[in-house]
Amino acid sequence: MKKILVILGLTLSLTTHYAVAATATAGTVNGMTITVEEADNALNTLTKGKMTWEKLPAEGKKQLIEMMAPAKLVAAESKKSLTDKEKEAALAGFWMQKKMSTTQVTDTEAKDAYNKMKKVAQEAKSTQKIPDFDVVKNNIKMQLAQEKVVSELMKSAKIKVK
Repeated sequence: MKKILVILGLTLSLTTHYAVAATATAGTVNGMTITVEEADNALNTLTKGKMTWEKLPAEGKKQLIEMMAPAKLVAAESKKSLTDKEKEAALAGFWMQKKMSTTQVTDTEAKDAYNKMKKVAQEAKSTQKIPDFDVVKNNIKMQLAQEKVVSELMKSAKIKVK
């Protein structure tokens, strides 16, 4: 029984230490907190997991907080300065970009779309020069990704006209 209590005590102290470390303050910017968890997330991205806040020397900690400060300042200022409509538009745009970045569009799909656009332009006797596929491939892929995201949203949309 004593062994179980010791193990439970150690487990509790370790998990409590982790929870405290995650919410511990790494620094502040105009009174806004940057947590150790936020600093570790930034370091994980910057160093591909090779560095943590605890291992970072004092000068490195200062540099990291100074690097993270602009994002905190911009976020705070945007909350104050943007209207609700502007915030909604910004959030929708960010969500769309995020969703598009994970939407798969193959080179074949892009090439098919390119050929259709090229055919339509030729049938319309367009005088504009049609760029090579390699030049416009990424733009076409982005457009197709956007169309896929919108199409997926529209499948579950319940639209009523009154």
